[in-house]
Amino acid sequence: MKTLRPQTTVLAEWRSELASHLGRTADSICEEGLQCSDFSGDVEVRTGYGMTVRFSLAFYLVRRESAEAVVFSEHSGYAEFELVDDMVFAQISESIYRHRSDDMDA
Repeated sequence: MKTLRPQTTVLAEWRSELASHLGRTADSICEEGLQCSDFSGDVEVRTGYGMTVRFSLAFYLVRRESAEAVVFSEHSGYAEFELVDDMVFAQISESIYRHRSDDMDA
């Protein structure tokens, strides 16, 4: 992971990719920032040497040509990465139902 930078700096640097991903203009993203509706799932970052980091309510963007990626998280800020071999970014979405028979008796 790269050294953390101010969120406004990261937004400005990734504005073109954000505009394409979110369907808004780069200027509006820089002026208004990200919105809670931009974040829908979780992101896991997995390295080839076994480290896994999970960000809740997040999404990621990748720049293949410069081997960079960023995770935008609603509550945990923005984390930038230098890509290394076998690094994985996974968008995680879950739909869970948990049945408890004890709840049926109430």
